[in-house]
Amino acid sequence: MAAIPHPCFQNQHDYKNKEEKMKRLIQLSIPAMCVFLGACQTTTTGGGVVENSSGTTTQNVTFEITEELFGSGSADALAILSNGESYRGKLIIEKTQSEESSNVWSFDNDTDEDYFVTSSSTSYNSRATGILFGPSKTMQCQFTLTNPGAGFSDGGVGKCRLSAGQTIPVQF
Repeated sequence: MAAIPHPCFQNQHDYKNKEEKMKRLIQLSIPAMCVFLGACQTTTTGGGVVENSSGTTTQNVTFEITEELFGSGSADALAILSNGESYRGKLIIEKTQSEESSNVWSFDNDTDEDYFVTSSSTSYNSRATGILFGPSKTMQCQFTLTNPGAGFSDGGVGKCRLSAGQTIPVQF
């Protein structure tokens, strides 16, 4: 897209320099805001216990769920068992995106043109799922979030299942 010179600039070169400076300022401002806002991430901790098939608890599990501050709909998860075994993976919050377009007629006397108005929205489901990977096993998790729009930071409950068959009720 061609740059349109502004009357305040003496020539096209001045305009391009100002435009490049503004782009650079924006590029530097975003990381600075992230540092100011706490690296643009939030970490939520939770816990659970490993239960074998008879319901006997065998060990504790600590969960750390780290998500972006501006909500991408996914989070990095780390589960550490009390025996030191750890599992890492992604958790995805289910979401629905919708887009609506409508034709709007102009009743202005100067023009007979019509135009389209488009709006979109994203709504988050309370369900989050993911698979975490350990050294020799996997952990499949399903969570229900208290406030899906806020992600994991407002809490929730769920259950994970190790590939060896044990279950882990989780609360965060």
